[in-house]
Amino acid sequence: MLQYWTAILTEASIFAILALGIDMIWGWAGDFDLSAYAYFALGVYMTMVLTIGKAKSPVEYVLGWHLPYLLAIAVAVVVVIAFASIIGAIALRSLREVYFSITTFGAVWAIYYFVENYTPLFNGYNGVYGLFDPMGYGMSYAAYHYVFLAFCAVTLFGVYLLVQRLSRSPFGRMVRAVRDDEKAASVYGRNVFGTKYRTYLFGAALAGLAGGLFAAYIGAFSPLDWKPTEIFVLYAAILVGGRGNPKGVVLGSFIVYVGFVEMTRYIPSPAARPELGPALRQILIGVLIIVMLRFRPSGIIPERLGTDGTEGRRSWRYLFARSSAPPTSVLAWHEARPSMETVVPAEPRPEAGT
Repeated sequence: MLQYWTAILTEASIFAILALGIDMIWGWAGDFDLSAYAYFALGVYMTMVLTIGKAKSPVEYVLGWHLPYLLAIAVAVVVVIAFASIIGAIALRSLREVYFSITTFGAVWAIYYFVENYTPLFNGYNGVYGLFDPMGYGMSYAAYHYVFLAFCAVTLFGVYLLVQRLSRSPFGRMVRAVRDDEKAASVYGRNVFGTKYRTYLFGAALAGLAGGLFAAYIGAFSPLDWKPTEIFVLYAAILVGGRGNPKGVVLGSFIVYVGFVEMTRYIPSPAARPELGPALRQILIGVLIIVMLRFRPSGIIPERLGTDGTEGRRSWRYLFARSSAPPTSVLAWHEARPSMETVVPAEPRPEAGT
C-alpha cells in the first residue's frame, strides 16, 4: 500500500510541474495552448533515447546515447525549447484566442501521428523502453521509488519557488498587463509578442522537465501513453486550484490526480463492459470542469490581485468570496478600489484681488 501511494504522489508531483508550465502560458499570458502535452512527450522520448543506449533490432530510434540522467534531462529541455520556439513563433505572431488554440491543437495531433507512424524516430507504435535505475545507485525496486519521490518533490518545490518569484516580479506583472489589454500594453511600450513568446518558451521548458522526470518514473513510453486529449485533465487541475496562482495550481494538480484520476480507478465495471470504469473517470473530470466554471471559476485559491506586493494578504473568507466571480483586470481593480489613505480636502484658493 505504501508503494502504491508513493507511485501516486510521484506522478502527481510530475504533473504539477507540467501544470505550472501550462498555467504560465494560459493563466499568466491568456493563451489557451493545447500543444503542451507534445512538449511533455518530446521530453520523455529525448530523455529515453539519450540514456538507454543503442537500439537493438528490430527496435529503431534515433541517437541511442548513454548520457548521465541529469545531463539527458538538460539536453531534452533544450530540444523542447528549440521545438517550441518554432511553433510559438508561428502561433503567437498573428493568432489569438480560438485561432491560437486550434493551431496548437493541430500541431500536437500532427506530431502525434508523425511519431506514431515514422518508426525510425522513436520506434513508432511500440515506443521506447529500458530506462531503469537512472540514478545508477543499484537500489532495490522499493527503495528506488522512495528516493525518486523525494527527488520529484524537491524538484517541484524548486520549480514552485521559481515560478512564484517570477509571478511577483516585474516580468510577471508585465505578462498580466499584456493579458488584460494588449493594446494598452503596446501603447506603453511593451513588446506584446516578445512577452508572450518568452512566457511560452518558459512553459514549454517546464513541460520538457516534467517529461524527463516521467521517463524515469515510467521506464517506457509509447503513443498510447500520451494522447493529446490528456491535456484537458491538466486544465481541470488548473481550474480547480486557481488559474494564475502557482500555489493553487499545485493544489489543484494533487486534488485532480489523487482524488479524481487515481481514486476513480476503484469504480467497478461490469464484466461485459470493462471500459465503463475509465469512461466514468473521464465523465467525472468533465463534470468537475463544468462545476468549477459554474460555481468557482477562479478556483480554490484565486489569483492574487496586488502581485507586486503593494496589497496585503487577504483572508480565506475574502479569497472564497472573490472566487465566485470571474477574474477581472488587475489594473481595473486598482482603479475601482477605494483609497486606503485619508483624503485631505484641498484648501480653497484665494480669489484674485484679495
